[in-house]
Amino acid sequence: MGDSGVGPVCDCGKSQGPSLLFQRRSRPRIKWGRVSVKLVRSPVLCLPSVPASGTGPQQDPEGQSVRHPGDPVLAEATMVSLPSESTDSIDPSPGGSRSPDLRGGSSPRHQETQTHSVVDQAGAAFSEAVTNVLLNARRLSTRQSYALKWDKFSVWCSRRGLDPFESTLSEILDFLWEVKQEGLANSSVKVYLAAISAFHPPVDRKSVFSHYSAKLFLRGLNNLFPPVRALVPQWSLPLVLTRLMSKPFEPLASCPLRFLSMKVAFLVAATSARRVGELAALSCEPPYLKFHPEKVVLRTKVEFLPKVVSRFHLSQELVLPVFFPTPASEAEAALHSLDVRRAILFYLDRVKPFRIDSNLFICFAGPKKGNRASAQTISRWVVQAILTCYSAANLPCPLQVHAHSTRSQASSAALFRGVPLQDICRAATWASADTFVKHYALDILDRKETAVGTAVLHSIFE
Repeated sequence: MGDSGVGPVCDCGKSQGPSLLFQRRSRPRIKWGRVSVKLVRSPVLCLPSVPASGTGPQQDPEGQSVRHPGDPVLAEATMVSLPSESTDSIDPSPGGSRSPDLRGGSSPRHQETQTHSVVDQAGAAFSEAVTNVLLNARRLSTRQSYALKWDKFSVWCSRRGLDPFESTLSEILDFLWEVKQEGLANSSVKVYLAAISAFHPPVDRKSVFSHYSAKLFLRGLNNLFPPVRALVPQWSLPLVLTRLMSKPFEPLASCPLRFLSMKVAFLVAATSARRVGELAALSCEPPYLKFHPEKVVLRTKVEFLPKVVSRFHLSQELVLPVFFPTPASEAEAALHSLDVRRAILFYLDRVKPFRIDSNLFICFAGPKKGNRASAQTISRWVVQAILTCYSAANLPCPLQVHAHSTRSQASSAALFRGVPLQDICRAATWASADTFVKHYALDILDRKETAVGTAVLHSIFE
């Protein structure tokens, strides 16, 4: 066995037994030499379990070789196993690459884009029940997101005449660089890499995502394009709270239902410091919703899974404060309009005639009227509430307002007013203080359970 520098050749003079011509691992495709697809009928090559005997090449009755001196010796029929299943298998070589140009038709993995290939890559046959469990290691939303990103990568490969399953790591990184040039954040590029890794076979016996070169690429992106965190709020919390106390959000008994939904969604998001995904899963039925004289306690539905599935995150309640429940003056009565308990009670009463779902937030118009409002819908309500407040104040609307910004605004306001770190972490469902410490300073004072929400509403006095 030798290498001429331009392609594999077989040195018959030095061969002591049957020799096989293999593909060079360093080349993804061989378009030269004597190897051809016509030489084999199956991409699967099985070697005998015992050492080959040194009988050498077969001879005719006259003792002459029946093959050309430069041709490789092919394995006998008994040595070649014709596969009964798909030939979409991983080459056992250290490179872990697939046999080039030997795949027939489209890959069976791509028949269902939502079925990522983590089970296929395991190389084991699992029962249908176990396979379903393995596929649910990622949530449906994650699988759908990965499938969309893999489709985009597949289109990129097809335009260049590449097979996405056989693409090299260099080609994958080229795609990620083009994605980065579209203006995506480094975190989004990282998600693209994770999506490709979920479908792509291993490279050098490692997943694409955990490969050293891929990690080096992500590290280089962070050095070239360091993530920038906004050091100042993108919008004013006191301004929004002030405008929520007047028209078009008041009075709650007669204001348009659209503005009532926007106000309730904003107040719940701001005083709870929770993700809108959790708000979309809140229930309005007991025992998930309880009204107390000094607070409101809400819980998500049993079937809801938080971003981090753990006993800590599954057991967290949303405890929202009341605000001046018994106003003694006109000023306190105006501040009482920011009471979350009052706003939820008005909201439940006004949507009761057409309510279909038991979720707290439901659609108030359109074909889905009465059905649960999605996380995207609630996000839109929160953003519209902020923009409406700026318009009502005759101020230019801030750019790039996101509903998730209420989470940082709430925790920042609570920190500014001296809420203990453990209360902030519990309200924001951070199991560890590390996430909070990376972004905000610490100022620990004694507060009660509803301190986070109360501190947010007290921003009106700033």
